[in-house]
Amino acid sequence: MDERLYKHFYDVEEHFWWNVGTRRAFWTALAAIAPGPDACVVDVGCGTGIVLKEFPWQTRVRCGVDASSIALTMTRRRAVRDLVRADVSRLPFASGTVDVALALDVIEHLDDDAGALREMARILRPGGHLLLHVPAFSVLWSRKDAINDHRRRYRRAALRRLVRAAGLEPRRVAYLNAAIFPAALVWALWQRLHPPPPATTEAFLDRLYYPSGAVNRALTILLGVEMRVMNWLPFGMSLLCLTRKPST
Repeated sequence: MDERLYKHFYDVEEHFWWNVGTRRAFWTALAAIAPGPDACVVDVGCGTGIVLKEFPWQTRVRCGVDASSIALTMTRRRAVRDLVRADVSRLPFASGTVDVALALDVIEHLDDDAGALREMARILRPGGHLLLHVPAFSVLWSRKDAINDHRRRYRRAALRRLVRAAGLEPRRVAYLNAAIFPAALVWALWQRLHPPPPATTEAFLDRLYYPSGAVNRALTILLGVEMRVMNWLPFGMSLLCLTRKPST
């Protein structure tokens, strides 16, 4: 991913509606397993560290891993100290030692998403969990995906197959952010039929990540309402998947 993007993410992640809403969904999913005080939690592809900063459970180990030195520098600004620079394909943890792994908006950036999932499954202890978050539906592909260096978007059935192939059991696979799906679909299709005039990445990100306060508040509330029914949503702009490594 273009490392210039990390500055934007660092600036907006604490209040931008998408980030606030998805983090609440992460905590809701993880509440089902409630990591205890002895747990080892690893955030693979931790980015600028907002998930580690706001992680709502006290655990023995809470470690961030990222291949970008810029991302890790920004994570340290959030007072997160247990960090490792490493590639997701070669995680510096012994097999079977991690209780909870997080890969939130990570595998869609990788050429070998299946290999990355196998590596994350390797470090999990038997009975351990991996939480994934990925963009959904290739029909929604837009300039945002290209700028964020995505390789793909996912459907629920395909993500389940990918998880199972890595030796993990999908426990919960739910779409998020269905309310603005129609608008996102129209926007994506319009871009294909009528490519927008060239604009700098910075200008595009300013329009995308800095909405008015009223719009940001409204969309934050909307995502909060959706969380109550996310297990039944038939579509959405992203997918949340909680998986478990079999005990035997």
